[in-house]
Amino acid sequence: MFPDHGHRRIAVASPDDIATARRIAAERAEGVLAADEAARLDRLVAALAEHALGRPDGTLLIARMRSGAGVECLAYDRDPATTEPPAPSEGDAPAGLGIGLETVRAQADRFHIHVTPGIGSALLARVLRPGADDAPPADAMVQTGAVMVERSGGEAARGGPFIDHWFVRCAPARGGDGPCGIALMIDGDTVAGGIAGVNPEGADVYGPPRYPPTVMTPGVIRQVETVVAATVPGLPAPMVVNAIRRDLKGRPELGLSEDRSLAQIGRAAVAVLRFDAKAVDYTALGTVAGAVVRPQELTALGARWALIGFNPLAPAAVHLLWGPGDHVVLYTGGCARLPALFIRRDLRMVEPTLAALVLLRDGAVCDDDHTVLVLRNRADQVPASAV
Repeated sequence: MFPDHGHRRIAVASPDDIATARRIAAERAEGVLAADEAARLDRLVAALAEHALGRPDGTLLIARMRSGAGVECLAYDRDPATTEPPAPSEGDAPAGLGIGLETVRAQADRFHIHVTPGIGSALLARVLRPGADDAPPADAMVQTGAVMVERSGGEAARGGPFIDHWFVRCAPARGGDGPCGIALMIDGDTVAGGIAGVNPEGADVYGPPRYPPTVMTPGVIRQVETVVAATVPGLPAPMVVNAIRRDLKGRPELGLSEDRSLAQIGRAAVAVLRFDAKAVDYTALGTVAGAVVRPQELTALGARWALIGFNPLAPAAVHLLWGPGDHVVLYTGGCARLPALFIRRDLRMVEPTLAALVLLRDGAVCDDDHTVLVLRNRADQVPASAV
């Protein structure tokens, strides 16, 4: 099942798609927003979908915020006629948005827009519960933004459940250690690949061997997150990955107690990022890619080819420095060169979720399940008492 905090993607090509967007928004609002906020969300989505309808590749993405603070609506287009909007007349309120987007901004509790002349526009709008806040906690070392979408056709096209996943947790200062945190990303795979070694007639067939079907499931993902969340602050990232391996092998209810079964998690890649105010430690097995992005400079976060249950050696780790205002960009397969695109699109000062949306729009190279995670170092905004 696609998670509620994943973004349901609606290509807005007809009035029927507007009705679909409004229905999905109502589903995401249920149990989160009161009647007044849900009605405001409906007006916002209707106006946003009308705006997208008249633009090339106009697309909406709707999700329940992972924090439970409200419902998030994203939109993008690929309009070559896009130009820079006029300068704001007062404060930071966008100017020259047009009636549709002015309506969206009026209904939203949070509104951000990013424009790339000649490429298109992207925007974020949120409706929050009364008293809720979408800002990071005062002692959080990073501001987090993510966009997670599934491939066209959903589970039928994928051949199994949606098993991409991301998770970020910040920890307060303890003893002599300052605030820190950990991030997890899983790039799931449910489809067996390769070709058989023997054809039905018994003749040899040359090529890569057939991979066994993966046994990565939503239950396994939940257990991996539990292990990562329980690790003590400061535990090196490779040791976190090894803790995942040990825990999964010791849980017969997950069907992974045998080495052969554990190996069948297959091409589901796992990345773990430890961070504090000054540095990140990164370990990845498989296809998760990323980089630390500084002003006009990026340093790749490398991964080792391995599976959770295949390579028994401690996975390699990368230790890199970063500072306030620097970013980490992580992304699953099917996207390309997102860190360089982050610099080209001038996303350093853009709200992280909106930055992830721009990267997805311009960096996806195939129809697949996609997750893009952006972390911004905000150590300079953490109160001295929390450090």
